[in-house]
Amino acid sequence: MAEHDRIPLELDVAVTPDGPTVTVAGELDMATVTTLVDTAGRHIQGPASRLTIDLSGVVFCDSSGINGLVLLRNQCTEQGWDFRIVHLPRELDRLISDLTGLGEFLGIVRD
Repeated sequence: MAEHDRIPLELDVAVTPDGPTVTVAGELDMATVTTLVDTAGRHIQGPASRLTIDLSGVVFCDSSGINGLVLLRNQCTEQGWDFRIVHLPRELDRLISDLTGLGEFLGIVRD
């Protein structure tokens, strides 16, 4: 198997009146998902609000990445928060919605 140049995970957190938005870019996989879960999880505090995950910059996502999104959604539910995913690349939307059936569960908002 040929190795490829990894695209590092980059996260940007913007806190708005509606709650934090975490913008994700790069590869979301076994090697990087903990960074997303830990970073976003630190912002699920205080009065109930909404966590938004913007996946517009994700170039690759494996089952570990999807599991991380499910974990974040569950953490939000436990804290009384809303959870949504926005700006999915078409292939990632297809993977999450069509192949796993998790689109509605994960609160995907389509443009």
